[in-house]
Amino acid sequence: MSNRFVLLTFILLITFVPLTSAQSDGTIVSKTSFQLKEELLHQIETRFPGTRAKLQAVDFSKVIYLSDGLKVTAYMAEPKAEGKYPCLITNRGGNQDFGKWNPITLAMFLGRMAEWGYVVIGSQYRGNDGGEGKEEFGGADVHDVLNLIPVLAQNEKADTSRMGIEGTSRGGMMTYLALKETCKFRAAVVSAGMANGFTTLKTRPEMEQVYLELVPDFAANKEKALQSRSAVYWSDAMCKNTPLLIMQGSADWRVTPDQSLELVNKLYAAKHPVRYVFYEGADHSLTEFRDEAFSETKRHFDHYVRDRKPLPDLTPHGR
Repeated sequence: MSNRFVLLTFILLITFVPLTSAQSDGTIVSKTSFQLKEELLHQIETRFPGTRAKLQAVDFSKVIYLSDGLKVTAYMAEPKAEGKYPCLITNRGGNQDFGKWNPITLAMFLGRMAEWGYVVIGSQYRGNDGGEGKEEFGGADVHDVLNLIPVLAQNEKADTSRMGIEGTSRGGMMTYLALKETCKFRAAVVSAGMANGFTTLKTRPEMEQVYLELVPDFAANKEKALQSRSAVYWSDAMCKNTPLLIMQGSADWRVTPDQSLELVNKLYAAKHPVRYVFYEGADHSLTEFRDEAFSETKRHFDHYVRDRKPLPDLTPHGR
């Protein structure tokens, strides 16, 4: 056998060896433009005058990317103007089709934050919106959140040295889990985030069916599965260099306020930078204080992510 033939065989073997999931994580498979329909823009403008012009300054796209070797669907919103922008990862609530990103939430959440001057991206999580695999409600699907970091790095407008992360409800849980895995985020915002799965089951027993359907081996490992998804049990493991803004409505029945209060007390004890805003009479979506909540969110991200302000001094001081 000639050396030339051996070399050619070796090259072919290298060429056709499939990539491992670790090597392919975050790879963009496709990115296509996503257009908001004229009818939707008209509805939004009628309800929120001035919003249309802001949304027209934003490009939306549908992104298929790899996570654990699976093709997962995400949506991105970015300013049309040239430049380098800080980045935000936003985590949707709900599960499966309930709470998934749709044109109105893409416009009013991703679009609104992109208009602030950020590149924003949010995953549908594996198994949803045409994606492969099956979500695990805070299991391996946390990788779908973390793998958005290399997705952002492939965007010329994205400055991944300035990244924030946020989420609501189940998305808040995903945010807490992400902070347990990395210190790459300069700030985080959680609204009505699930922080204690045991409390959720007590106040909403119907959620057990969701866990049984989505969480692997839940029936056999119930306590372990709930603890691993409940930040109150590992609050000291979340990156202390990521200041948190936690917002909660006092009239929330989906994620009762005691979950956020329990977590805030643990974060305070662990000397984790945290600001807590408790909206009296607000529901799960903070409907009664939505503009105030958006303003708080923008202030937090502008301060720590966009402007790279230092962490607060948590030692007792002053007169």
